[in-house]
Amino acid sequence: MSASPSMMSVSPGQRLESLDLLRGFALCGILLVNIMMMGGAWDQYHPDLPPTLANPDWSAWIIQHLFVQGSMRGLFTLLFGAGMLLITLRGEDGRGTIQAADVYFRRCIALLALGVFNATALLFPGDILYVYGLSGFLLFVFRMARPRTLIALSAALLLLLTAESAVVGAYQTIEARRGAELALQVEAGASLSAEDAEALKAHSRAQEAQSLSPEAVAEEVAVRTGGVAGLLKWSVRTWLDYAASSYTITLVIESVAFMLLGMALFKLGVLGGARSLGFYLALTACGYGVGLAVNGGQAVVLWLSQFSSESWATQSSYELGRCAMTLGHVGLLLSLWKMNALGFVGRALRNLGRMALTNYLGQSAIAALLFYGLNLWGRLDWWGLWGVALGIWVVQMTFSALWLRAFNMGPLEWALRWFAYGRPSQLKRAKAA
Repeated sequence: MSASPSMMSVSPGQRLESLDLLRGFALCGILLVNIMMMGGAWDQYHPDLPPTLANPDWSAWIIQHLFVQGSMRGLFTLLFGAGMLLITLRGEDGRGTIQAADVYFRRCIALLALGVFNATALLFPGDILYVYGLSGFLLFVFRMARPRTLIALSAALLLLLTAESAVVGAYQTIEARRGAELALQVEAGASLSAEDAEALKAHSRAQEAQSLSPEAVAEEVAVRTGGVAGLLKWSVRTWLDYAASSYTITLVIESVAFMLLGMALFKLGVLGGARSLGFYLALTACGYGVGLAVNGGQAVVLWLSQFSSESWATQSSYELGRCAMTLGHVGLLLSLWKMNALGFVGRALRNLGRMALTNYLGQSAIAALLFYGLNLWGRLDWWGLWGVALGIWVVQMTFSALWLRAFNMGPLEWALRWFAYGRPSQLKRAKAA
C-alpha cells in the first residue's frame, strides 16, 4: 500500500540548506575515521606505541582525537533526529499520522537492510546505518515532545553512558593495578592462589590486547590481502562481533541520545539556521572550549600512560567531549554559512549532504576498490590514508555536483523514498521554462 497523497517526500525547494551543509561536513569527517579501518588494521585505534611526535602518524592521531573522533558521527546522528521530524510531522494535520509512521518505519527497515549490505557486499563491517535503523524505531513516540523534554531525555541517556564508562573504567584500573602487583609477586618467587592466578592471566590478556600480537597481525594481513571469499567471511564475522553483541545496545542508547538532542535543536531552530549569528558564535566558543579541554585532557593522560589499562578511566568523559565538539561544529559551520563565507566549499558540502546516503555507501565502495581491488591495503600510513580520504572527497563532490545538475536527488535517496512512500519520486529535474 502506498502512502496517502498528503504524505509527499521533500521537494528540492523545501530542503533546508543548513541541514545539507552540516550533513556534508559530517560525511567528510566520518571518512577520516573510517578510512583508518578501511585501509589499515581493524582493531588498531592508535599508531604503534610508544607515542612520539617523531612518528608523523601520532600528529594525525592528535588531530583526530581532538576534532574528529566521535564528534563527526555525533553530528551525523543529530541530523538523523532532525530528519525524523521532517518525515513524521508532515501528516494531514501537521502532527504526524499513521501514513507518516508507515513511511518512517519503512525507512528504518531500509536502513537495517542497507547496513547489512554495507557489511557484506561493500566489505565494511564498521557500518552505522544498521545502528541508526534500530535506534530509529525508538524515536517515533517522542516526535511531539517539547524541546526541553527531549534535551532532558538526551542528557539522562548520556549521563547513564557516562556512569557506565566510569564504573567500567574504575574496575579496569583496579584490575590493572592488582595484576601489576601479582606480577611483581611472581617475579619475587611467591606462589599464587588459584584466584590470584586467574586474575594475573586476565591482566596479561588485557596487556596483550593493547597492541596487536604478531600472530593476529599476520592473520589479518592474510585475510585482507587474500581472495574475496575470505574477505567476505572476515567482514561478516567482524560485523557480527558488534552487531550481535551487547555493544550494540550501548551504540543504540548513544545514538538515541544524540537523535533526541537533534530533534530538540531542530525544533528550536538551531539546526535550521534560524538563530542569530551571535548565537552560533557563542555556540562555537562554548562547544569548542569544553570539547577541546576534555579531549585534550584525555589525550594527555593516554599519551603519558602509553595507553595503559589504568588510563581508560578517561573514557568517562568521552560523551561530554564528543557532545561539546559536535555542538562546536554546528556553531562554526552555521556561523560561516550565515556570514556567506563558505563559497564554493559550502556548495560542495551541500551537494554532498543532499546525496548523503549515496555518498556514505559510495565511500565504502571506493575504499573496497582501492584497498582490495588495487591492493593498497596496509601500505599507507595515517597521513597517506587521509590523503586517500581527500581524494574521495574531491571525487564525490564532483560527482554530486554533476549528478544534481540533472537529477533532484541521489540514486539511493530516490530508491529509499520509493520504498518508503510506495511510489517513485520525480528523479530527473524538470527543464527550466
